Order: sequence, then C-alpha cells, then structure tokens
Amino acid sequence: MRKPTEKHPEPALTFPPPASLANVTIILVEPAVPGNIGSAARAMKTMGLADLVVLNGPAEFAVHPQAVMMGHGAADVLQRARPVATWAEATAGLHWLIGTTHRKRRAQFPQMLTARQAAAKIASCATEHRVGLVFGREETGLTDAELRRCQEIASVPSAAAHPSLNLAQAVMLFAYEIFLASFGEVPTPPLRLATVHEVEATLQHLGASLAKIGFRPHQGDAESFLRALRRVLSRAPLEKRDCNVLHRICQQIDYYVARHG
Repeated sequence: MRKPTEKHPEPALTFPPPASLANVTIILVEPAVPGNIGSAARAMKTMGLADLVVLNGPAEFAVHPQAVMMGHGAADVLQRARPVATWAEATAGLHWLIGTTHRKRRAQFPQMLTARQAAAKIASCATEHRVGLVFGREETGLTDAELRRCQEIASVPSAAAHPSLNLAQAVMLFAYEIFLASFGEVPTPPLRLATVHEVEATLQHLGASLAKIGFRPHQGDAESFLRALRRVLSRAPLEKRDCNVLHRICQQIDYYVARHG
C-alpha cells in the first residue's frame, strides 16, 4: 500500500530577497569536488543569492550527479554559475572585493572583519555597486597573493582552535549574515489581532462557563472577577486564534455540564 504523499511544511520565516542581493557575487576558487559547489549553491539559494562564479573548478560541475544531489533545490543557481579560468575573469565588473580566510594573517593585511561586519559592508555597498565575496580552496584557502587583491578580509569567529568550517558551511554563514544585513531589520509576520469585542465576548463566555461548574468568585462578585481576567488577558494583545482556543475550552465545559448536570 502506498503511503500518502507528504507535503513539505511551509517555512516559518520566508521573505522575498532584497533587490540589492543581485549585486552580490560569490566566487569559489578551485573547489575540489562538484558536491561542494552544489552545497554552496544551495546555501546561496536559501539566502536569496544567485550569482555564482567558479574559478578553475571541476569540469562540467553543473551537471555532475554529486553537485545536482548536494544542490537540491538550487539547480537554477548551478546552471547559471559561470566557470572561469583567471582571477581577472572572476572579478570582472566588481567594485569591491572581500576575501575570506580562517588563518591568522600578518600585519601587512587589512584589519580582519568578522563575518557580520563584512556582511554589513557588503549589504551597504551592494545597494549601488557590485560586490564580490571570495572563498578559497578547501584545504589551503586563499593564498596571500590572492588576499592582497581584496579590499577587505573576513573570517568567522570560532571557539575551537583547530577545526574550521567546510566550504558550504562558510558560504551559508556569510550568506545568512548578508541576507539579514540587507534587510536592516527582518520584518515580523503580522499578527491577526482579535477586536476588543471579540476579546470581551471571550471573557463573558469564560465567566459563564466557570459559573456552570460551580466556580464562585471572591465575595460572589462576578464582575470583579471578570475585571481580574481582563487585566490578565490584557498583558499582551490577543490574536483571533487565542480567542478561539479559549472559546473551545469553554465549549467543552458547557458540553460536559449539559451531559452531566
């Protein structure tokens, strides 16, 4: 017997990518295997980035089964990815370049930025100009000569002394920070607030149902108890679904009283 097809749940926080993200280019320098390119493409797609450049990567990486599997859902990013053979081709048309590294660099290099600081600069610059973010080889990263061609250098703060992020993890972390920085402030989903009349009807229903099961407020003053309930429920705005939950509880009380007296 076939199992029913499971639908993918709707993501909790999903927003259209800011238009400025189209000006951000991710450059992978000599990635070792197609699967890493696919994983990086998936990370980019998740965070609204679409412009991928691969410098001296594996041949025909976009159609390699490993890349296709690891890039699930990001086939469009993979297909549009531009394979290039030189640094000049990879950085053509860019106005600002940030290189990434895990290793401590000598004083001759610019002050190291955190991923979050770099993302803020990228988001600001990308509103008017094209920006490139460069990731190095899986084993050795970017060379000193390559980093000198970048205006900024960024790294991911970490707690461990030796382990480093793999390529796709690093792309994901930077892409996430760029996505957030491009919003300025991530919009929150709107609340479907209950009207004051709906809240009042809920309070009245709650008071009536409690009375049916013998609840007696202090000194028998039902209105005083409703004022106390109103104060409790006013500490935060109630959504329509909150009122529905309380009505459902009251309906169960009413149903029980009707059956058992």
